[in-house]
Amino acid sequence: MALNKTLLAAALAVAALSGCKKEAAPAAEAPAGDAAPVAAEPVVAADAPPAAPAAAAAPAAPPPAPFDITTVPVSDKPAGDWPYVPAPAGYAYRNARTLDLSRVPFWNGQSLQFVEGKVYETRIRAEDGKEYSRFEVLKRIDEALTALGAVKIVTAKIPDQVLEDELPDDFGVEFNAGAGGYYRSQELSTYVLRQADRVVWFKVYSNTNEGSLLIAETDPAATP
Repeated sequence: MALNKTLLAAALAVAALSGCKKEAAPAAEAPAGDAAPVAAEPVVAADAPPAAPAAAAAPAAPPPAPFDITTVPVSDKPAGDWPYVPAPAGYAYRNARTLDLSRVPFWNGQSLQFVEGKVYETRIRAEDGKEYSRFEVLKRIDEALTALGAVKIVTAKIPDQVLEDELPDDFGVEFNAGAGGYYRSQELSTYVLRQADRVVWFKVYSNTNEGSLLIAETDPAATP
């Protein structure tokens, strides 16, 4: 009798376990946030104009025209005595000389223009008791040249490549007194005085201790 009860209890336990296994777990639903985003289609107005074509590249600027001496007005003011520009008050010309005929370069803003004719070169230094002023020297010489009717063509440093390619190797040796401004990183000014019977070129240079002048006079017919 006891054996029958034991078998009956075991059979009921097995039936209970089988009923639990038959209950299927519900499928897990994917979280709403895991859904892949859908790209929105761009909204284009029905009457939108077509996109403008890309602008064409601007054409390169043409090179500047060569310097033209005829653009300098002719002056009828008397030039006075050679070299036409006196030293400013309180200053003096040193190591000055005149060559009856030579050929020297002047920076016209684009290239070195060689002028053949009568040439004058000098240094400019303060006289005893005078403190040298670069500003004063350049201003006084500019005033004197303007009074003659000369025109300033350019104030600039000559590009290194121009000095390398166009300046004669021995220029600073032959024209030592007037060579200021023809070295790298030195600023100079070029003036031109044009008269009916002559064209005179002036190179003016000054640092903080001294200055220099280089002047060349030529016949108008010989000027390129």
